[in-house]
Amino acid sequence: MRVLVTGASGQLAQAIRLVWAEHELLLPEESVLDLSQQEAIRSVVAGARPDVVVNCGAFTQVDRCETEAELAMRINGTAVGWLADVCEAQGAMLIQISTDYVFDGTGTRPYREDDPVNPVSVYGRTKLEGERQAARCSRHLIARTSWLYDSWGKNFLNTMLNAAAQGKSLRVVDDQRGAPTTCRALARQLKMAAEQNWQGLVHTTCQGETTWHGFAWAIFEAKGIAADLSPCATADYPTPARRPAYSVLDGTRRRSLGPDLMPTWQEALAEVIDHPEFAKEA
Repeated sequence: MRVLVTGASGQLAQAIRLVWAEHELLLPEESVLDLSQQEAIRSVVAGARPDVVVNCGAFTQVDRCETEAELAMRINGTAVGWLADVCEAQGAMLIQISTDYVFDGTGTRPYREDDPVNPVSVYGRTKLEGERQAARCSRHLIARTSWLYDSWGKNFLNTMLNAAAQGKSLRVVDDQRGAPTTCRALARQLKMAAEQNWQGLVHTTCQGETTWHGFAWAIFEAKGIAADLSPCATADYPTPARRPAYSVLDGTRRRSLGPDLMPTWQEALAEVIDHPEFAKEA
């Protein structure tokens, strides 16, 4: 397959670069494939003539989205429609990466794909619009995921390790529940989904659930770090954007479509800790 990946500098695009190496990969720099510019999207995608476009590009700075809502909607929503249009014209498959933030977090069981959406932040609303725009492409896969991280990139894992290395006291939220998901695990699942031509909406997170505090504790335990870590409530650290308190995603539909390659979040963390310099498909 000839695969075009947007958001080339991001952590998920890096995982796709490593995991999908047997395919012909095109990862243009973001200055060239600028998701805020319709003509750039049209010309780059049309010129590349890909079989699959994986849209890893997004405005993911959740709090900044609250004050830059117009730009967030342009990149997370409108641009996906532009991608959908050019993919449709070429018969390409569009894989859109979405998020647990499309839910309001008031649920008490893992969210299914057909559960009502109700985003409580600008980021969530713009990503939901991205889902709607992606569905305009006849061949589309919308993959909702959550709490993405890996050994590379700017993410919770590296933030915690850097803070601990500086000897900082850490208070981490213990009343938000979700599923930490590694980029490499998601990249494997997406590769198989593309090869098997999955269609529609699917939840693609690691299995199980924890809190941010529980995740931090597991990181430090796995690394053998005696960090100064204590739990706190979301209310103790108010942020511009609301976060869903419960955003665990149900994986039943994923398992019905084909092989489920998503490990438990603990297994995924162990792989990252044991093999941080991941360089090939496992």
